[in-house]
Amino acid sequence: MAAGEGTECDWVPPEQGELLLCCDVASRNNPGVAGAGAIARDASCGVVGSMEIGLGITSNFLDELYGVVVGLEWAIQWGYRRILIRSDSTSVLGILERKSLPWFVQQRWKTVCQHYDSIRFVHSFREANFSADKMARRGCNLGHRVGIHYVGRPDFLISIELPNVAYFRFK
Repeated sequence: MAAGEGTECDWVPPEQGELLLCCDVASRNNPGVAGAGAIARDASCGVVGSMEIGLGITSNFLDELYGVVVGLEWAIQWGYRRILIRSDSTSVLGILERKSLPWFVQQRWKTVCQHYDSIRFVHSFREANFSADKMARRGCNLGHRVGIHYVGRPDFLISIELPNVAYFRFK
């Protein structure tokens, strides 16, 4: 692929009985006003629900971490015991996989994990997580801890076009 053509992205649906949680965050400066977004998908890639929330003023690393934790807290309502987290933050995915979270989020993480039998993590380029990115940018406009929840796919996500991705495939 020649430079400037886009990014090659793979997108793998969740396994049967597993909920895919695409998480992303947005921030205005670092530190700055942040928002998180999550899209929940079932094994047939159907959108179960979506969420946007304001995170207040925080750093880029912490908003990525809170985005995943808040997404997992929100996803409890769907009743799935197995979760696949998709995020573009390799540093946050790494600390979650190693269970080496900062002390101030450890109890919250332990509490949310009690609702799940398994949590898998997969890195995703921003280009493959564009719906969650849209939700996160909307979350920046909400107050701290103010969230909006949608069942299914909200209308404003239906018309989103793929970003500059030269090659996008489902595996």
